[in-house]
Amino acid sequence: MSDRESMLTEIIHKNPGLHYSEIIRVSGLKNGVLSYYLTKLESNGTIKIEREKNKTRFFTPTITHEEIRIIVFLRKETSRRILSVLSDSDGLKFKRIVEKVGKSAPTISQNLSKLIASDLVVLKLENSEKKYYLKRNSTLKKLIKKCQINNSYK
Repeated sequence: MSDRESMLTEIIHKNPGLHYSEIIRVSGLKNGVLSYYLTKLESNGTIKIEREKNKTRFFTPTITHEEIRIIVFLRKETSRRILSVLSDSDGLKFKRIVEKVGKSAPTISQNLSKLIASDLVVLKLENSEKKYYLKRNSTLKKLIKKCQINNSYK
């Protein structure tokens, strides 16, 4: 494996779910060079490429579909904050999530709807009050640690 292939494999291993443009920025490689090496790494099974709508994300080949779904949300700032707030609590009311995340109520509502639709968050009615819970808390915490997801690659 060449130095460039090793570098790209390491970048993707440490930061699964990166977009092409993020890999260009992190690696310092030119567009054509990066395209060549990513195609080569995909064809020999060293990396996995997930394409959806207008987004292409890069992963290690051992990552599961469930982990990919979670990582995609962890790469989005508001969703990541919501998941983090819920992972540190035993269920929260909508108003409390808005306060802790620091975004507008419509933004939180839209993100929560997507997280619920993706089966990562569940809404329960307790004593006639709606509370949101993280559905896969242990998996999420493991992925945050494993993926080293941070803002330096955003």
